[in-house]
Amino acid sequence: MKMKRIFGISLAVILGMSTVLTGCGGSADTTADTGSSETTETEENSSSELTKVVALGEFDPLISGQQIIAKEKGFFEEEGLDVDLQLLTDPSVSTTMIASGEAQFYSVSNYQAINLVDKGTEVCLLAPVVNAGNTQVVVAGPNLEITSAKDLEGKKMGYTDGAGVIVAVINMCEDLGVDYDSIQLVNLQASDMLASLESGQIDFFAAWEPWGIKAEEEADGTVLFTGTKSYLPENTGDVDWLNFMVAIDASKNFVEENPETAQAYVSAMIKATDYINENMEECAEIIAEQINLDKDTCVKIMEKNEYKVAYDETFKTAGEELAQYMLDSGLNTSLVTFDQYANTEILKAVDPSKVTVE
Repeated sequence: MKMKRIFGISLAVILGMSTVLTGCGGSADTTADTGSSETTETEENSSSELTKVVALGEFDPLISGQQIIAKEKGFFEEEGLDVDLQLLTDPSVSTTMIASGEAQFYSVSNYQAINLVDKGTEVCLLAPVVNAGNTQVVVAGPNLEITSAKDLEGKKMGYTDGAGVIVAVINMCEDLGVDYDSIQLVNLQASDMLASLESGQIDFFAAWEPWGIKAEEEADGTVLFTGTKSYLPENTGDVDWLNFMVAIDASKNFVEENPETAQAYVSAMIKATDYINENMEECAEIIAEQINLDKDTCVKIMEKNEYKVAYDETFKTAGEELAQYMLDSGLNTSLVTFDQYANTEILKAVDPSKVTVE
C-alpha cells in the first residue's frame, strides 16, 4: 500500500473504535509454566493455562468471519478451548472489557493498532487473518461516463470523513495523474450515498461493502476500483492502493501467562480460514445467519476478501507505510514501528511457514 500523499483525516471510523490493550511489541515466551498444580475458579488446562476465554468481534464477515466459523464448526473446541464469542454492535465497549480482563482475544485492523500504540497503549498482534482491501470501493453513478481516470477531476465524490478508503483514492490519483484537489468532497454517511448517487447530488462515492454491491444492484452504479483491483480503462487489474488488514490480538500479559492458549486460538483460526476458503458458500450461510445479513450479499463480500493467516511482507509493508502516513499527516505524534505491535512468535510456534518477516 502506497501512502504517497498527505491529507488530514481521522481514521477513527476505519473499522470503528478499537479496543485498548496492555502490551506486546516483539516476542512472547512460548514455554508454559508446567510446574504449578494450583487451580482457580476458571477452567484451566494441564499447564494451568486459562482455556475458558472471551473473544470479541463485530457483526461483520470481515472482522469476525473466521471467529464465527471456528466457533460454529468446533475448531476452538478441537484445540481445547471454550470460547465465548461476543459480537458487538459498538466496538468501543470492548475497551473496558479488554482492560478489565473480561475478554482475552479480539479482532482489529492494523490501522487501529498503530493508532493505539501512538496513544501509549501497547498492542499485541498475534496473526494477520484478512486482507479486505478489495472491499473498499469507489463507485460511479449511472450518469458519469468514464473514459479515463482523469474524468473524475472536478466531480463530486461522496465519502465519510475519516474512512480509510480515501487512501485508495489518493493513491489512485498519484498513480494515474489525477488532480485529487479538484475532486469536490461531499461528506455523507454510507447509508445516504445510494440516494445521493441517484439524485445527482454526487457523481461517485468512496465507501465499503456492501455499499458497492448495493449501488450496482439498486442504483445502476459501476465499481471503478477498490484498494486492490482497478477497472479503470488505462489500468485494469491488480493494484496496490490499499491493503486493509485485520488481525488477531490479545494483551501482552495474557499471552505471556498463557502462550499455549494463544497458540491454540491461532491454530483454530487457521483451521477456520482454510475451511472458509474451501467452503465459501456454506460459511457465508453460517456467518450471514449469525450477523443478520442476506446470504447472497455475505457471499459477495466474502469473495472479495483474502482470508489468509500470514505474517508476510504485504502486512509489514502496509503497516510501515501507514505509520509513516499517519505521522506525516498529523494523525499520530510518533512513527510507530512494526516491532512495537507485532508478535510473530505465537504464529511461528504454530506454523513457522506462515511467518516470513521479523
